[in-house]
Amino acid sequence: MPAERIHRIDIGWQDLFKPILGLKTAPENDPLINQIAIRKETLPIILVPGIMGSRLKRASGGDKTWDPDANWFMLSRFGLPHVDAKDRKNMLVGESSHRTGHLSVDPDNAEVPEPGRDRGWGTVAWQHYGSLLGALAGHEWPATLDVCFDLPVYAFGYNWTDSSHASGRALADYIDRVIDEQGRIQPCRQVILVTHSMGGLVARSACKLHGAESKVLGVLHGAQPAFGAPAAYQRIKHGFRELDGSLWDWLCHPIRKISDTLTERVLGDEGPEVTLLMAHMPGGLELLPTRAYRTNEGRAEWLHYRGRHGHSLDLPRRGDPYDEIYCAKEAPFRLIDPRWLGATSAGEYDQMKAGQWGDYIENLKVAKQFHVSLGHYSHPETYQFYGTALETPDRIEIGCQKFSGRQLFDLQYLEGKHFFEFRDAHNQVIDTDRDMYLDDPAAFEIPNRWHTESIWAYAVSPPTGSGDGTVPDASGRALAARPSFYDKGPNGTVSIDADDENDHARTHDRIFNTATARHITIKVIENLCKAKIRRETGA
Repeated sequence: MPAERIHRIDIGWQDLFKPILGLKTAPENDPLINQIAIRKETLPIILVPGIMGSRLKRASGGDKTWDPDANWFMLSRFGLPHVDAKDRKNMLVGESSHRTGHLSVDPDNAEVPEPGRDRGWGTVAWQHYGSLLGALAGHEWPATLDVCFDLPVYAFGYNWTDSSHASGRALADYIDRVIDEQGRIQPCRQVILVTHSMGGLVARSACKLHGAESKVLGVLHGAQPAFGAPAAYQRIKHGFRELDGSLWDWLCHPIRKISDTLTERVLGDEGPEVTLLMAHMPGGLELLPTRAYRTNEGRAEWLHYRGRHGHSLDLPRRGDPYDEIYCAKEAPFRLIDPRWLGATSAGEYDQMKAGQWGDYIENLKVAKQFHVSLGHYSHPETYQFYGTALETPDRIEIGCQKFSGRQLFDLQYLEGKHFFEFRDAHNQVIDTDRDMYLDDPAAFEIPNRWHTESIWAYAVSPPTGSGDGTVPDASGRALAARPSFYDKGPNGTVSIDADDENDHARTHDRIFNTATARHITIKVIENLCKAKIRRETGA
């Protein structure tokens, strides 16, 4: 019997949706096989993590500085009792303020499986993103997509202490490298971006400010603070400790409470500790509410302040939170207490140099300029989802309580719960480290003059808004998004609530570990691929 002959026909994937020309027939005694070779296109998927989700090291020397997957390292460098705010700052920022080039991304993570190490998986926190990366890499895509596209999975770690403008430039360069790398194998023109939290700002920066839009097929934003989050203000001012923690909360949510307590130890449970870090990080300041931020009720005024004589303010009154709140130096509602910049003990407060405030203002200017440049931009092919129905500060309320005479003794039991600042009858800030010894009840003393005078204690009220514990609903759904396949929220945006995931799972930093988020991600990628087929073939 004669050997079969092979007639090879090379076509692009777009030709699959047209009549295939060049097919040949042959008589039965001279068999012929038409072999159709399809030139597929590569569409790399790139994960862009949130703040603190990238592993970092010193650019000079290569010493590890941030590794969320190394629990003992994180605890020993950031969380043990002997580690103070200055130690944390030196690890992440250095002895002065932010300096470009101080840190770089650390790609060496032994927990990452070998196939992913060449695709950036080691640059991100495996405990937060490993399940998503593995699910995407191992997913069996529908046959219609599989015959047209290869979908390799990458991750992009970045220096989250730096401005998202700089990180966006680095992402744009990374997109070029990935396209070039895959393009040497088969056609590759665009990528798909999947972002978490701050990673959404970085992706938008890459697309709008650094020319990457045409190289991006589409974007999925998860839990992005599109126009900032009041939680950033609250944590800088008050620390990561809870405002209303109770025994009942611990009994109801023990796992979440243990995790939150570890976060407090690492990042700082008091305002001075967090301030010393975040004031020197442009990236952290870029998470503050922008001019475009609105509360869940649609109000531009997101900060309510009630003063000592009953007067109140709703800020920003003129629509400028940078000038009215973030640059304020004396008012109790100020973001930054100047005493907390560069100081690690009470004695250093008096010696604080003006340059430290100037460093903060320069970092704030970088953040403001980034907000202005980014504006309301979203990629033309944008999808988004967010967690909801958890207590989240969509607005901040600050009030004060008056104490007089012997009532002052009660303060030793109150400090460390709600109050972040104390002022005397002359509106002068009381330095609690020195004057009242509130951090050490055993050494509690009250200067004689306060037995007859009054003091005012200022507090941030517990949050009452809805969101994922960090990003409120309004900011998570703020961008113009395409109609979604799974439309539970407004504007085609997906909300993940208690019907989808439990309270612990859908919190801000854990949301991509949920089956719901993975399902959304896979369906969005399928939608983007199908839309590409329709555009290029008319099928």
